[in-house]
Amino acid sequence: MLGGNHEKGNNNTELTRRIADSLGLGEVAMNEVDLDDIAVSDTILRTLYHAADSMTPGFAHPGDAPLVSAYWIDDTRELVLCAASLAGLHLVRVPAKSWTLKPCTIH
Repeated sequence: MLGGNHEKGNNNTELTRRIADSLGLGEVAMNEVDLDDIAVSDTILRTLYHAADSMTPGFAHPGDAPLVSAYWIDDTRELVLCAASLAGLHLVRVPAKSWTLKPCTIH
């Protein structure tokens, strides 16, 4: 189940640390953003989901599916798309000029 919530709380902090370490970001602040709230090209999203699908073909348990999440980096405004599971971590960096938050409409 892609995008599942099996990593929350302290595990979310651990995932953020893993991402920062993998990208060499150190203590730079990263903010999680909901995938439904961002506008990014379909090609970039397909790349992320292909990476997630290739991580663990044929999941033994639903909780084994990669968690797909997104973070923006305070200092650079880059977006980091992440597919994470026990099997590994795949990251897609998106430059600040190549993504945006979708406008929020309240009805």
